[in-house]
Amino acid sequence: MISLIVNAGEDHKTLSRLLTALVPAAAEGLIREVAVLGALGRSADVADDAGADLYEAGAFAEALERTRGPWVAGLPMAASFAPAWIEILSAHLAREPAEPARLVSARAWPPLPGGPEGWLVPKAQAPSAATAEEDLQRLARRSGGRLRILSRS
Repeated sequence: MISLIVNAGEDHKTLSRLLTALVPAAAEGLIREVAVLGALGRSADVADDAGADLYEAGAFAEALERTRGPWVAGLPMAASFAPAWIEILSAHLAREPAEPARLVSARAWPPLPGGPEGWLVPKAQAPSAATAEEDLQRLARRSGGRLRILSRS
């Protein structure tokens, strides 16, 4: 099960779209919890209504420490998902040994500069490196694995 960490802001509509898109994965037992960092105004209400854990902006290390899933992931708030993303993600989680991965667009490789990209790391590998989200992004990039689960839309 995955603990997801998302950086938010004031864009409550984009946050709502992301949290709604995660519902099927939560129903499948794939997403355990969502930590939302830096939600302001109506975004904080959206995150709270969705049952997400709220943290101050910049509280990445605290959010990571409190996650309970064996995997932790980060997504850009504007992420949208490709078809079969749940199956692709589930298959990766079942692999042994557990390996970090970049979460990239399903349509093209390499991803366009500035395009949506996320990361997925076994939590057991995270504490040694992670004081900031960039630490886990680097860990996922070094792993070389790519899961094409995001959509360009």
